[in-house]
Amino acid sequence: MTRDWLSPLPLLIVRLASAMVPRRQRRDWFAEWSAELWQVCAEQKPAALAFSTGALQDGFWLGWNAMRNHGSRVLSPGSALRCELLLAATAMIGFLACGFVPGARNTMSPLPYSKAADLVLISSNGDPGTQSPSTRLADYREWTTNTGALYSQIAFYEPATGHVHLKHHRTADLALAVASENLLEMLQMRDGAGHGRVAAESSLPRLFLSRSAWARWYRSDPGVFGLKVQVRGQTAVVAGVIPDNDWRLPVHADAWLLEDAHHLDQLPPTLKGFVVARIRDSAFPPPRAGWRSMVETRNGVFSRYDCISLDSKVVEPILLFCCCMLLAALALPAVTALSLGDYPLSREPLRRRLTLRRWLFLGTKFVLVLAIVYFWSTALAFAWGARDLSSAGGMQALLSFVPLLFGYRWILQDQRRRCPVCLRLLSNPARVGQPSCNFLGWCGTELICASGHGLLHIPEMPTSWFGTQRWLGLDPSWLCLFGEVPAGSPELV
Repeated sequence: MTRDWLSPLPLLIVRLASAMVPRRQRRDWFAEWSAELWQVCAEQKPAALAFSTGALQDGFWLGWNAMRNHGSRVLSPGSALRCELLLAATAMIGFLACGFVPGARNTMSPLPYSKAADLVLISSNGDPGTQSPSTRLADYREWTTNTGALYSQIAFYEPATGHVHLKHHRTADLALAVASENLLEMLQMRDGAGHGRVAAESSLPRLFLSRSAWARWYRSDPGVFGLKVQVRGQTAVVAGVIPDNDWRLPVHADAWLLEDAHHLDQLPPTLKGFVVARIRDSAFPPPRAGWRSMVETRNGVFSRYDCISLDSKVVEPILLFCCCMLLAALALPAVTALSLGDYPLSREPLRRRLTLRRWLFLGTKFVLVLAIVYFWSTALAFAWGARDLSSAGGMQALLSFVPLLFGYRWILQDQRRRCPVCLRLLSNPARVGQPSCNFLGWCGTELICASGHGLLHIPEMPTSWFGTQRWLGLDPSWLCLFGEVPAGSPELV
């Protein structure tokens, strides 16, 4: 009875071991082990079981070596996966760099204000009026009383610089935003240190510090809250700290001096600043993104003011980057040819999956290059001193156009130098022909796929019959001259 089950069991073990063998070698390997097993069973059948266990070890090592060699080929210089990993790593490093630069991090994050879609900047000079003070204080005073049907809240601030003197502390030169007392409340900017109530009942103007200014000038000392401070010739009280990331309006500010109506009335009416308002749904029905206009008549004179959504200002750097993408694409034909070459399918048809993989690889490179340029240009624009979205957008555009143009050029050149089957970079360039024989033959450079898939002919002088590079696929019989058949070859697909 024992001899009856020993014969099929060793054969089953060999069959299972063949599953670990590479597919290209599996048939010959199984035929060889089956023949050896038959010989062992014919001579000494009880030893067949011990003999078949050797097939497990042999199959394991063949599979392990094939997998190790395949991994080294996949990540070898010139491989498609290695190229994509390097591009993805560069894009990831750029993304992390944006995370370490506060301004770049704010650009890629949504506005921190509640119902930010309802916030608008009122400008008397279109979009340029959102980059520099353009609205008079007198206009703001009038709007606080006669625009209730349009805006639920309205606030004013003026960018300024001033000396901030606090007793027993050194005098600080800060970039100030002299604002109406409801500005921070309308934006719902939180007090980052939790001391906003220290001077809530005081009749003096309140001074809020940014977290970075508090740490730099006062060493994050909580004892400064509630103390009186001299700012621009008037007395104020330090009321709290605002996180740096919460201020996303035009013009950088280290501190906010909140003035009540009495102190604002002492300022000249011709003073120009920024006006921020929260619109009403009844006056601005959805969709409310982009621009809206407000026209008023004063003493027979028509005045027009633009209401520009803060959300539209946030996406402005992205729109500028998209414009750079378009301009770089339009300028691309001036620096390189757009054709990827001639790949005939008559001699050795490329299968659909290989063709799809080739175009997918091209699209992946475009996406990764765009991500690299966007992240790095954003990080560098803010790292080089840009403090707000307006100035950073222009600098980002300058830093994006040239890298995008040459990035597109590299993508096409890299794609033209790759094998359409395995997507490896072609190697071993050789010069073929002479320019004087170009009428009957061709002259140029010949590149070869190291895996034996074919040859690439690049003409030196384009002619009417040989105007672009051509791919010549090799017959599978040539693969024996190139060593082991690589992954992605027609035999393995």
